[in-house]
Amino acid sequence: MKHQLEGPEAGGSRYSEDRVKRIMKRLTDDLRLDNKQQDEIRKIIVMRNVKLTGIETAYQPDVRKIYDRSFALIKEKLNNEQKDKLQSREEKASKRYNALYFKSLRIAQNTLPDAAALKDSLGLNETQGSQIAEIVEDQRARQMKIIVKYENTEKPDLAAVRSELTEVEKDTIKQLSGVLTEQQMTRYREMQ
Repeated sequence: MKHQLEGPEAGGSRYSEDRVKRIMKRLTDDLRLDNKQQDEIRKIIVMRNVKLTGIETAYQPDVRKIYDRSFALIKEKLNNEQKDKLQSREEKASKRYNALYFKSLRIAQNTLPDAAALKDSLGLNETQGSQIAEIVEDQRARQMKIIVKYENTEKPDLAAVRSELTEVEKDTIKQLSGVLTEQQMTRYREMQ
């Protein structure tokens, strides 16, 4: 699980800024990209990472259920002493897993496109830009509140976390659709 959440690089997310820099360096060197190409391609790489991180975090509650169920099935095959030892291992693994899960949520939160990026990508006018900035900031604040609420509990309900974050996303889409044109909304959905 640690490898899946943190990626092959020790101590960091596979979608971290360092990874983006390494990818960009390789592409720049191999393809001899000019500055304009670097800027445009970097945006694409960052958006790809946003999407991948979102997918990854969306499935973590399901992965957690699989691990929990396998621990329960293993316990059925053990004597009491073995169950106690397994319980200890399970608690340690659970704490590590939860920490990694919430770390991945924070990474996903930090990689959401900001208002400036959306303004450029969607061709927003000034009025739209200021309205989108408010919506995006509200989305980030609401998501962070959910993350903090569950992150500090002993046994967080990851399905509830996912559900609440999904509701924020649905509400954000609804708000955005009231500000963006149909074309802009289509482009926004393609970016997701």
